[in-house]
Amino acid sequence: MTCRLPAASHCAELSEAIMRKWLPLLVLNLCILAAVSWLAAGATPAQQSTTPTPPPPTWTPGPAPIKTPQGAPLPEPGWGGGAIELQVRFSPARLKHWQEVWAVVQWQDAWGDWHDVEGWRGTLDEIVGAEGRKTWWVYRQDLGKGPFRWLVYDRAGGKLLAASQSFNLPGASGQTVKVQVELEQ
Repeated sequence: MTCRLPAASHCAELSEAIMRKWLPLLVLNLCILAAVSWLAAGATPAQQSTTPTPPPPTWTPGPAPIKTPQGAPLPEPGWGGGAIELQVRFSPARLKHWQEVWAVVQWQDAWGDWHDVEGWRGTLDEIVGAEGRKTWWVYRQDLGKGPFRWLVYDRAGGKLLAASQSFNLPGASGQTVKVQVELEQ
């Protein structure tokens, strides 16, 4: 298209219309071309850390898992289980803080390591004379299992005061295994 001198204003209008229509498309294409070139060159975003990340964890086969016995509160009579009862003998100095005492039952695995029984931990249930007591229900399918032990702490997450001798869960329905520990001071 050629512009003649008398129609110069017409040429200016035509050029302006072309610029409004095609200039945004030209800019968009240049931006896309620049982005593709940048990615093809292997550039990384500025936010990416230069610190290498560790590889994801891998599973390593080990010994078969041992199911942790689950503790439960005492159910209604006649359910066919048993109970374990901790009896803690207090010195007069500790007797006033019996509500803070924390008891945990642990089970021993085949390698001799001790593990907390989920659900069998908490404060004492009652005090009779100078003796605190904590009782947990044992399901029928867990009767006779062992060894277990009680740990007694001054409070949850506190200092270990005593560990009981190991014991097995009751051998028959309706039985209660009573374990005693004595706290000094």
